[in-house]
Amino acid sequence: MFKLTILKKWYRKSFMYRLLQNSRYRKVFCAILFFLIVSLILTLDLVPSKIDLEAGKVSHSDVEAPRTITFIDEEKTSELKKMKAKSIRIYEEDVSVNKRVKDRIISLFDLFMDKKILKETKYQKLISDIKDKYGPITDTTIKTLYEAPVEDLEELKGISLGLMEEQLQRRILPKDLPEAKDELAEKALELDLSKKYRLALVNILETFVEPNMKLDVEQTQKRRQEVMEQVEPETITVRKGEIIVRKGDVVTKDDIKALEALGLQKPQVNYLGIVGVIITIIILMVLVGLYLNYYKPEIWNDHKKVVFLELMVIIILVMGKIIDLFQKDYLLYTVPVAVASILTTILISTDIAIILTIFISFLVGILFDFNFSLAVIGFISGLVGIYSTSKITQRGDLNRAALNIGAVMAITVLGLSFNRSFYTWMEVIRPVGAGILNGFLVAIFANGLLPFLENSFDLTSSVRLLELANPSQPLLKKLLVNAQGSYNHSLLVGNLAETAADNIGADSLLARVGAYYHDIGKIKRPYFFADNQFGGENPHDKLKPNLSALIIKSHVKDGVELARKYKLPKPIIDIIEQHHGTNLISYFYQEALSDDKHDNIKESDFRYDGPKPQSKEAAIIMLADIVEAAVRSKNFKKSNHNRIEGLVREMIKEKLIEGQLDECDLTLKDLDVIARSFVKVLTGVYHHRVEYPENLLKEIKKGDSNGKSRDK
Repeated sequence: MFKLTILKKWYRKSFMYRLLQNSRYRKVFCAILFFLIVSLILTLDLVPSKIDLEAGKVSHSDVEAPRTITFIDEEKTSELKKMKAKSIRIYEEDVSVNKRVKDRIISLFDLFMDKKILKETKYQKLISDIKDKYGPITDTTIKTLYEAPVEDLEELKGISLGLMEEQLQRRILPKDLPEAKDELAEKALELDLSKKYRLALVNILETFVEPNMKLDVEQTQKRRQEVMEQVEPETITVRKGEIIVRKGDVVTKDDIKALEALGLQKPQVNYLGIVGVIITIIILMVLVGLYLNYYKPEIWNDHKKVVFLELMVIIILVMGKIIDLFQKDYLLYTVPVAVASILTTILISTDIAIILTIFISFLVGILFDFNFSLAVIGFISGLVGIYSTSKITQRGDLNRAALNIGAVMAITVLGLSFNRSFYTWMEVIRPVGAGILNGFLVAIFANGLLPFLENSFDLTSSVRLLELANPSQPLLKKLLVNAQGSYNHSLLVGNLAETAADNIGADSLLARVGAYYHDIGKIKRPYFFADNQFGGENPHDKLKPNLSALIIKSHVKDGVELARKYKLPKPIIDIIEQHHGTNLISYFYQEALSDDKHDNIKESDFRYDGPKPQSKEAAIIMLADIVEAAVRSKNFKKSNHNRIEGLVREMIKEKLIEGQLDECDLTLKDLDVIARSFVKVLTGVYHHRVEYPENLLKEIKKGDSNGKSRDK
């Protein structure tokens, strides 16, 4: 205890303590802390841990993928590119082939047609020279041509040139050469010639025919490069939680590829991913901050409410991170985004809850590997929670809201399951079950966190207000027993305040409950207040005016003390403290002025200590309080609508002129609506009643007398 005291003293003297006393610096500090926590949660998976495995060796443990990743298989992609490129060949026509082939045919036949040279050349040398010059001309063909007369050779030459010319008119690719040879042979064999001439022609044509299309190397390389660039890379997808290597299995090259892609084998921090996430968080924070600053300044300037919203985000992200540790895809649907939506709706407002739900859903999508279908599902569940609790009337409504969320989640997840391929019904049942489980988690956490958050952040839920409105509440029972007149007055003020607040868009429930408790300070000295005297002796007749004023004023202080003792919410305490503002207790002030001959009277002694109403609800209760008391004091008996309206507007105008409404944000239009609301309620309460005829009253009295006689 001694050490703790020393630490507290040291902290209060520190620079950090002095810095945090400034609301602006405190807000900046909390924003930075919030940013760091959220960034840490969302980027934790982007900093991988090292796993040292080698291909061909046995793994000593299971290795799971910490996140879903799709990476390029460089080896397979390279093989695919090579295969695609190899199939690309671009050819151009070789114009020299036609002339070269014809020249060779003519040259061969001219050789055999020059009989003089043939006689001078030895036959074997002739065969050798022909084969060296023209290629695979067979001995049989050489013999046939050698023995053929010139006329036959001339005819065979013409036929050869004709058939070759016809064949070379077509595109002959290198791969088509065997087919071209077969076609030439088929045509030659169909000729009306002797068999030896036909066979000789077949040999000559097959020997001399060439492809007339050649490979365009430059265009082929260019086209191959284009095709390789267009090849879609071969990718491998590893799902979050998927076992990459099992314990006892031999590690393969593909396993190493997956580990390296995840940064587990050679840890690589994903700096770009981290920067992207951080920028996204900053953008979202700035957008929400601008919205609150411009459209909800009452939230933006309330440090506790801002911290509450930040805490909601962190709680949901931590829950998501814990669920993520189980590495089961279907458990993603159990992230209870709607917890934040429901609690914000109940404790702050519906519109803020919608903004927070969008913010959290986006971050949850980032948390689970940028799974924005999950973000949409989270947003839908949040909207269902907001709708289900926007008009909550009891704690049981929280459970009904959770059931609605579970049902909608199950239907939404079922729809998504049918929109993607699945192999077994368990792949559908598990996510749907997770959606239903989400509803149960929402019920557990919302019910569990609500009281804690109410107390920690001085926030008041409609559930708590409804509980306080119950007549069985200890303070209300005390007020009824000890100050019955004040109790009845408070009920009527509650009706007035609730109606007026509802009509101007203020918190009607807070106004009603605040009105019920605004006079609880009268419990301590009930008979000093006209509400509870019922025509009896007035204790103030024996007191000096300044003492009477002090007693009257003290009911505010006593009320605040009682409220704190019974742990009433801060908004109710504020209403008790502010419902008289700095009004003058004019009756005793005037009495003091008339009694004191030396003008020693201070007006401040006869004024309430304030503060003036700071909220619409407190101002409405102040006006309802004085208006109800004023109208009741007039004791209207006849038709009184105009008189009531005149009195109501006069009382409101008086408080406006006195400046009692300067510190709340009621407009003149609001005051007009409030006045009309008061008149409508009060006219209904103090309406004109028909008097019973005298003869009817006599009969009633006579009946009562006879009844008493029979009883006797």
